[in-house]
Amino acid sequence: MQVQSFNTVRRVVFGVGALQSIGEEITRLGGSRVLVVTDPGIKAAGLVDKLTTVLQRADLPHHVFAEVEPDPRVEVVAQSVAAAKAFDPDIVVGLGGGSALDISKVTAVMLTNDGSVEDYFGMELVPSPGLPLVLVPTTAGTGSEMTSICVLSDTKNDVKKGVVSEHMYARVALLDPDLTVGLPQHVTATTGMDAFVHAMESYTGVRASFLTDTLNLQAIRMIAGNLRRAYANGDDLEARTQMLQASCVAGMAFSNTQNGLDHALALAIGGRFHLPHGLLTAFICPWVMAFNLMACPDKFIKIAEAFGENTAGLPKMEAASLAVKAVKGILSDMGISDRLRDYDVPQEVFPDLAKATVGAARLISNNPRSVSEQDVIRLLETNY
Repeated sequence: MQVQSFNTVRRVVFGVGALQSIGEEITRLGGSRVLVVTDPGIKAAGLVDKLTTVLQRADLPHHVFAEVEPDPRVEVVAQSVAAAKAFDPDIVVGLGGGSALDISKVTAVMLTNDGSVEDYFGMELVPSPGLPLVLVPTTAGTGSEMTSICVLSDTKNDVKKGVVSEHMYARVALLDPDLTVGLPQHVTATTGMDAFVHAMESYTGVRASFLTDTLNLQAIRMIAGNLRRAYANGDDLEARTQMLQASCVAGMAFSNTQNGLDHALALAIGGRFHLPHGLLTAFICPWVMAFNLMACPDKFIKIAEAFGENTAGLPKMEAASLAVKAVKGILSDMGISDRLRDYDVPQEVFPDLAKATVGAARLISNNPRSVSEQDVIRLLETNY
């Protein structure tokens, strides 16, 4: 067995109403001037006001940068850093979904490291720690509050690129299910499926360990039991709590393993056609699961059983394939098509998408089954 390691966020604060304690968390970290990084939708929904009310009560000066966009471009980092330098914060708070949290992470490290963000694309290239970071998710999906990863859109080259650095781990992840109650159904569906894909790819990946297996299988069980509930009734606080916690533990796990073919394909298609990341990972998921079944059928049987499928007495591959059936079922129930033709991706780009997918070495190297460009083209054609 190869030697492995496990890293994660130092402190997780969780529970309904946890946002009310953020002033204490900031003070405990020595923060006195707070940069809040978020997006226009979060601001319009009134969630920024909830946060700033707590900051005001704690006598913490703050500035809000609310210009983060979905699948943020590299240029957004420069805007966020400029806003930060004008305010001179000593701590960064990220509030929102994966995009806002990713920009928070990279902003915190760019304030203490020279150069541009392009210098740090890749694995562990950031030389110095950033400002202390508190991350507050408002969706149950990306698990970004628990990861050391930031994904940005390079619109010049139509690709998405990642910065991965231990210096981007938050000092505190704060999980308050109240902040997720207002999510629209389609956001609940796609972010929830993104959390499932994180857990599934980390669980079945070649870099899985006993620690990540424990976290991922628990996340899969929680998502299987609660995503439909959260989708059907957005005010179901217990389901919202379970989904937020599942997203957290999946993020904790996959930050140590990386993802796999699903995310590599999602980044390739998303970089070219700018579809929402959670939607991409959702509809790609059953394709990749079916492709990878033969590599680790025992783990896919566990996934099937987590969804309540009866695998008793079945041949191993038939039992494993019930995991694909279960995922197709939940996608159908939430109105997500798993046919590529429904997303206006033309067939003539398949070779380019395949090349970009296989080129995502950080992700492909964790996939349980080896992948060629021709494999990717066949996968796209089969599911068109």
